[in-house]
Amino acid sequence: MYPILVQLGPLTIYSLWVCAAIGFLVAFLIIYKLLQKDRASLNFLADHSLAILFGAIFMARIVFVAENYKIYFDMLDFQHILGIFFIWDKGLSFWGGMLGLGLTLGFFCMKQKESLWKWLDVMTIGTMAGLVFGNLGAFLDGSAYGNETDLPWGIIVENSRFSVPIHPTQIYGMIYTLAITIVLWNLWNTSLGKKEGNITLIGVLAYGGFRFLEEFLRGDESNYLFGLREAQIYCIIALIVAGTLMYLRSKKPEPKSKTQ
Repeated sequence: MYPILVQLGPLTIYSLWVCAAIGFLVAFLIIYKLLQKDRASLNFLADHSLAILFGAIFMARIVFVAENYKIYFDMLDFQHILGIFFIWDKGLSFWGGMLGLGLTLGFFCMKQKESLWKWLDVMTIGTMAGLVFGNLGAFLDGSAYGNETDLPWGIIVENSRFSVPIHPTQIYGMIYTLAITIVLWNLWNTSLGKKEGNITLIGVLAYGGFRFLEEFLRGDESNYLFGLREAQIYCIIALIVAGTLMYLRSKKPEPKSKTQ
């Protein structure tokens, strides 16, 4: 693994953060591409993209700290409490980030009278594309690793708790997030994809399903509830919500076209 790409004196450049930056750039370019014919939407993106990004990072950090509260509140001293704000320790929750993105995006959509579903659709495609590079960063970093395997593509990860070959779950993540991105991109201009919200719900169902299965192969530390890893609980909630919304939308009659 290559957690550190470059180290020049006190300057350390981590592979995880480089891949995260590339992922963010790719996501932004994809969103821009999808909206380039809509000047009003591009203005909305330019005005609020940084605030939406900050909201996602803020909530990602809050959720991570809540999940790992013993690290930050085990000793109530200034140094540990100050560590809450050190996001460069790689302590960010994906699900918290998605919650923060949704809440911040929803706030600005209500304020500007924009369609939340439309923006969630483009953000979903961009997020899936960004996750491809996020998984690559996790692979280089040696985090989010798998458990033991006898399969020929098992790998040795030095900073894992295993000394035997393990599942390269980060590579699995790269494969299925890339596949989801390609499918959603191709759905964008179809009749199914043009109905606002469908891209989002399909993306959530696909990612939630794959991620739920991936967690069975993970070997890194996690909180457990009812015998399931914490991420699996989030996946179940996302699948139930997205599945219910998809079902209710399918039962809702299409508005009749106006006749002259």
